[in-house]
Amino acid sequence: SLPSTIISLTFFDIPSFYCNPIRCIFFYDFPHPTHHFLQTALPILKHSLSLTLQHFVPFSSNLIVPPQQPHLSHIRYLDGDSLSFTVAESTADFTLLTSDSPQDVPNWHPLVPAFPTPRVDQDGARVFPLMAIQVTIFPKSGFTICLTFNHLASDGKSLHHFIKFWASLCKAKGNMASLQTSLSLPSHERDKVKD
Repeated sequence: SLPSTIISLTFFDIPSFYCNPIRCIFFYDFPHPTHHFLQTALPILKHSLSLTLQHFVPFSSNLIVPPQQPHLSHIRYLDGDSLSFTVAESTADFTLLTSDSPQDVPNWHPLVPAFPTPRVDQDGARVFPLMAIQVTIFPKSGFTICLTFNHLASDGKSLHHFIKFWASLCKAKGNMASLQTSLSLPSHERDKVKD
């Protein structure tokens, strides 16, 4: 739960406005059964993600495109907004997917989360989610974390910062106090950029 936030878009965001979503898949060895993952690793992943999103607000926000005024589009977070977080299980061959051998692209599709369907607010503004995450478990082999995100939420450096922050909190089992000095917090003050 955070205060409502509006982040204006800048001139530099215009090229990203029309880009397709970016997808990143990360593979992790985890040679344990599914129930062990659900009881041990998943709660830590979810808790640390929740703490991370408190500092990386654009990822749990929405792109708002007002009717007839696309130049007033902005990123908005309202209390209760969230991102889509899916947990799936796969019987695919984890070893094959992580190998250096050529891959058929359709083999990767089940690992990728789809964005929730955009909706229309009461005032006619279109509302587009900016990120979705899917964790896919491969029993007794490993798991993947796949991020699908709109480039308006972040550039590559900001995404790397988000992932590093989340991973550090996972490693610390959500103990934010132990990380205060080692992790920098992001700045979302885009109004400092002068067009």
